Amino acid sequence: MNKLIRKLFFKGSKITTFFISRLKPSQVQESVLLKSGGLTIDISKHHSMICLDPFCVAAWLPGNQLATFDNNATTIQFKKGDKLNASINVSVIEKITTENGALILFKVEKVKNYQLNPIHRLVFFAYLLKSPKNTYNSRKVINALYSYPRSIIIVSYQDENYCNIFPMDIHGYIEEEDLYILGLRTTNVTLDKILAAKKVVVCDTNAVDINIVYDLGKHSSTSPTPIDKLPFNTMPSQLFGFPVPDFSGSYKEIEIIRHRKMGFHMLLVGKVVNFKQIKPDPSSFYHISFLQFKNGNYNSVEAVY
Repeated sequence: MNKLIRKLFFKGSKITTFFISRLKPSQVQESVLLKSGGLTIDISKHHSMICLDPFCVAAWLPGNQLATFDNNATTIQFKKGDKLNASINVSVIEKITTENGALILFKVEKVKNYQLNPIHRLVFFAYLLKSPKNTYNSRKVINALYSYPRSIIIVSYQDENYCNIFPMDIHGYIEEEDLYILGLRTTNVTLDKILAAKKVVVCDTNAVDINIVYDLGKHSSTSPTPIDKLPFNTMPSQLFGFPVPDFSGSYKEIEIIRHRKMGFHMLLVGKVVNFKQIKPDPSSFYHISFLQFKNGNYNSVEAVY
């Protein structure tokens, strides 16, 4: 029955929460708009997911936009050109003043998806993607949030007795402030070490097989795989000396200046103290929601599970 439904509605496609594509930042075709009162601003490069339980996002606004921001009526829209793909209604949790504006933390309240048609969406969310681990609503929110491609980065931390290198896609960079946002699981042993040291390095996934990246995510943070056992070489970062995979095209060294527990994830806000470009115009892997991928023209990179 499952195969028949997939064939009827999605031409027999593999059903998954999201697809993986390799892209350069300039190849991302979607945009994200924040609408509040009389304000409409493109936050594509100024927002990030920060927690998945509860669902929370952060968006940075420049100082000249804050006066027209309405705390009580904010919607975040996910678009491709003029086509609306998804929207979420959000409520303000906190405003964090920055040097040139403010980082606003939001909780997701309601979500709507618009890709394909209502029958396709109902079949996908309620039947094909059905899972005891995720509610119907959470599947809809994930699809909306990943209607904008989310790059996969490598996080690196090291001290005298411990080292961990792992992937994640809950992050964002605010270039105007040189701020980096990370949402780390509170169950990740590395989190407490990063908070104590107030240091971390993030790297792109420029030239690596997706299975190597996913395998890094399976390693226990309690006893990570030793560096000399990893299937790639590393080099020390310039300031912290943390290991940088040889497949990365660039990396950022970050000092943590603020943190807040959002729920299942801890929000880390850091200042970029060093940026190193290793290779010109690097790419990365990106996660894209299933419906958005089927509605677009990105190429897929298959992972072997």
